[in-house]
Amino acid sequence: MMKRLLCVFLVSVVALLAAGECHAQFSKLSFGKYGISSIRPESFRAVNGAVWLDVTNPMEGFTVSEVHGVVYKNGVPFVSGRTDDFHVTRGTARCVIRGRAALCEGVSLWTVLGLLSFDPADYSVDLTVRITLDSGATRVVTKKNMPVTALLKLI
Repeated sequence: MMKRLLCVFLVSVVALLAAGECHAQFSKLSFGKYGISSIRPESFRAVNGAVWLDVTNPMEGFTVSEVHGVVYKNGVPFVSGRTDDFHVTRGTARCVIRGRAALCEGVSLWTVLGLLSFDPADYSVDLTVRITLDSGATRVVTKKNMPVTALLKLI
């Protein structure tokens, strides 16, 4: 169950890049297969994990850093998360994105059990991401209330 939440958060980060909203050239990125490479409980309310993603990047390489966000369920904060910095090289490569997700204050473990019937339409994401191109140009992108259903279509 927490595995799904971590995956939603990490895939949302990648989908934000795919949306081409960060930089006009990001619309040229393409993504292949992705999956969870590891998941480890940190406590009853938090997990650490990693997803892998096949990326084709025809532009210069870039680093994604300072990623943090919140997943909302029906408009209520549900999970907060962050990722470690990661670099996407030019060409085709497999990226591994490591992160941490934790239940927000007021969310019970019983609510998490409800994820057995996960419906992406119930979820939205707020994200803040810093993108630094290898040439040195940097941009901070903040997106609010992005529907998870739309993000999943981008991947």
